[in-house]
Amino acid sequence: MTKRLVITAVGAALALGGLATFLALQGLDAADKWSSVLSLFFTAAGFVLTLVGLFARGSGQSADHAVTGGSLHQVRNVTGDVVITAGAGTGTAPAVPAPAPADGQGGGGTQSAHGARTAGDLHQIDGVGGSVRVEPPTSSTP
Repeated sequence: MTKRLVITAVGAALALGGLATFLALQGLDAADKWSSVLSLFFTAAGFVLTLVGLFARGSGQSADHAVTGGSLHQVRNVTGDVVITAGAGTGTAPAVPAPAPADGQGGGGTQSAHGARTAGDLHQIDGVGGSVRVEPPTSSTP
């Protein structure tokens, strides 16, 4: 686990423990009233966060620092059909190491392949209004 995740988990556990202690010291009637008021605020906050999640869509696709042994296709917001003919990859990803981001952070967006290394094709497809078909590579040998 990362340090940030551990700190977040410990903080959440302390906050819940503090809330439970507070409510236990209030008595049954007062704790019931407090929990009703807190429930209202948590419900309103959850509703606002849901709306933010629905309408604040990320910047799109990202393939930051991806190293592939084949091809990379990014398709987004196409109103018709999409046909991708997969390439015949080399079978191994190139030995070139992926450079670190200059600001120390990844690209963000709705899809990501941050730090990905593949030995074949990489497809990121989002928002296609028709059908998507990925065809196998065609053989050049008779």
